[in-house]
Amino acid sequence: MRLSDNLLKLLASDIEPKISIIMPIYPQTPQVEVNLITYKNLLKEVKKDLEKYPRREWNKAIEQLESLVLDRKLWNETKSALLIFANNEMIEICEMEHLVAAKSHVGNTFLIQDLLLPEERVHQADYLIDLSRDRIQVYNVRTLKKANLAGLHTHFDDYYDDFDVSANLNSRSVGEVIFYHGHRAKSEQQQKNQVIYYRYLDKELRNLHLEYGYEFLIAGLPEVVDAFLKLYAKRKYLNGVIHQSVINLSQAELKQRVSEYYAFERIADIEKMKQSILSAHKRNQVLNDLKIIEFAINNRDVKSIVSFSDGKSYSIAHNKLLIKSLLNKIHCRVIYTPHINRYHGMNAILY
Repeated sequence: MRLSDNLLKLLASDIEPKISIIMPIYPQTPQVEVNLITYKNLLKEVKKDLEKYPRREWNKAIEQLESLVLDRKLWNETKSALLIFANNEMIEICEMEHLVAAKSHVGNTFLIQDLLLPEERVHQADYLIDLSRDRIQVYNVRTLKKANLAGLHTHFDDYYDDFDVSANLNSRSVGEVIFYHGHRAKSEQQQKNQVIYYRYLDKELRNLHLEYGYEFLIAGLPEVVDAFLKLYAKRKYLNGVIHQSVINLSQAELKQRVSEYYAFERIADIEKMKQSILSAHKRNQVLNDLKIIEFAINNRDVKSIVSFSDGKSYSIAHNKLLIKSLLNKIHCRVIYTPHINRYHGMNAILY
């Protein structure tokens, strides 16, 4: 993910104590209260850990953290996890795509390794569009709930607003041109209608991309998706394609399907990083000692940092180095490999 300027400012801050709250989020309505209970318990741990610091050093941070309890939107509409960082100067909330273990930490550094996982590099679409022969269904990729995009006609007969299904002769207007055809349209006419609707859909999606930056994941039966891609495969608004209709999937099944789609990109990214370490190791361009790595970072000799972890432990020393690397604009990645021990915990690849 791209780190915001405010987050980088917070990571660079010298103001302590630094507070990290890491927690999974369950978006289903019955479990929203579980999210709040988890957060309150973590906040209770934070307050206990803050007792060793003077109150004036953390009172503003706690006020901001306590105010989040009332933010119902945060607990209802966030992604799979929340990372909350705060000190007495400011607070930043990061929404993650992957599962995390609930944890809090108070000290002289933030726990940021969950910011740097390969799955957070995967650039996901804003909306998923299930495309059929005569209609579309739109889903918000963030919540995987059905969505409406203002002004976008989702049915053919909405677009052809003068289509009279009860008449023997029907008319439809597109711009200033009026078309007439019989009620029992032949497949050739249906295909023409489809092409005209797809042209309209392409124009609307392009406009949404230009105005709001929206990107779309297109799903649908293979023959339907292929018919659309034959015309518009190279559009910038296209984030990806699922050659399968998702319209009859439950929300859990839909989440699994979308996760599987983006998992391929994540796996490819991990393998690429592993290969870069092996290649650099053969050239004697990899450092593993933390003190030597820090020296090399200060000397601007480090090209990238790759940290391996079991996903449950959070090394303070590793997190400090990751923050230092980010602030020095060094490419950083963390890979969770709970069952693989052949890689060093910290790998600095030199120029």
